[in-house]
Amino acid sequence: MTVIIGKMNDLPLVRTDDKGGFFDAGTYGEVFLPRSQIPADLTAGSTLSVFCYLDDGRLTITAKRPRALLGELAKMQVRDVTPGAAYMEWGIRKDLLVPFREQKPVFEVGEYYVVYVDIDDEGRLFGTTKFNRYFTDFLPDNSDLKAGDRVDLMPVAKTPLGVRMVVNNSYFGMLPSHLALQNNVHYGVKLKGFIQSVRRDRKINICLYQGGQEGMDSAGGFILAKLREAGGHLPWCDRSSPEDIERNLGMSKGKFKKAIGTLYKKKQILLDDNGITLIPDQN
Repeated sequence: MTVIIGKMNDLPLVRTDDKGGFFDAGTYGEVFLPRSQIPADLTAGSTLSVFCYLDDGRLTITAKRPRALLGELAKMQVRDVTPGAAYMEWGIRKDLLVPFREQKPVFEVGEYYVVYVDIDDEGRLFGTTKFNRYFTDFLPDNSDLKAGDRVDLMPVAKTPLGVRMVVNNSYFGMLPSHLALQNNVHYGVKLKGFIQSVRRDRKINICLYQGGQEGMDSAGGFILAKLREAGGHLPWCDRSSPEDIERNLGMSKGKFKKAIGTLYKKKQILLDDNGITLIPDQN
């Protein structure tokens, strides 16, 4: 049996006593888990998914899943800071250490930062905000990702061009600033989106709705949400300029017209020269 440090591992229960159970961790031997974390119906020979990490060089396990596993990102709060490191609230008993050299910017107690979980040569897990060594701005030529694919996103930074996203925990992509603002995108909060396009230089452009009928449904839902936020009326219609619609709703005029046409046919909105109005029983 091979135990992977920093990951959830299915370990078999060997035996129990009044305080808890002992699990077979292969070359690490038997590892103890308190009774409070063991299901009452777990019997010897059955497996339990546990997170495995080293604490002072000793293998430790917990049935609790941390905010991020090895190779993942998560937004965490700084619990404490020392001259050489910061300690992040990780969702388990042990804090995640972020060495000073891995902090950009320098961490402050109580603040939240998106960190990536890595492991050093001695098997110790640590956090870092230096993402460039793990993710690339360019989609590899052999990648299967293409325009229209649904992806997992993590907003990690604001740039002059927009919000930098980590796509499928593998690549960087860019979401335009106005779309991030209109869709209430928050730094460090995971969300779903779509590949809008892959540029000639293999950089990824991100959008939060899709083309085709599914995209129309998503755009329509977005418009309904905006109507509710605005109290039932939005000042854009067929006569609005494409630039005005793009700037305020983050979609092309063609997509906007198709979406409101569908909403009108479903009797969810009213259309006039002053904009679109939510039908009261939809509010």
